[in-house]
Amino acid sequence: PTRFMIGSDTWVNQRWQYYEELMWGYRTWLGDMPPEAARRIGWSNGADLFGVKESK
Repeated sequence: PTRFMIGSDTWVNQRWQYYEELMWGYRTWLGDMPPEAARRIGWSNGADLFGVKESK
């Protein structure tokens, strides 16, 4: 899955109070996916789009 990614959309200050809950929800369904698909959707696709290098 190279065309999917997720984001938190926390540019609205009120959303920060729900950030932990939002991340928990993302991690829950990403955890149900095959590891490579979860990594791509949760990090790599966005990093590739914005030219961010993954540190090792």
